[in-house]
Amino acid sequence: MTSKLRAFEDTVLSVREPRELKGSLVCSIQDSDIPITDKRKLIIAIDRCNTINDLQRLFYNALLKFEGMGVI
Repeated sequence: MTSKLRAFEDTVLSVREPRELKGSLVCSIQDSDIPITDKRKLIIAIDRCNTINDLQRLFYNALLKFEGMGVI
């Protein structure tokens, strides 16, 4: 099963400014057809991230969770 988040992977890997990546992710998530409860959780978690590494870690953890491979 492939997550809808997979479509944002190129953005996550190419953007190097945390503020810009946050904005891109939030816009992409809001415009997607991800369930509203998951959107809220992701946006709140994105807002808490301060560095590129934090954002990338969050993205890949969420990707694994939604693709059914998460360990949590």
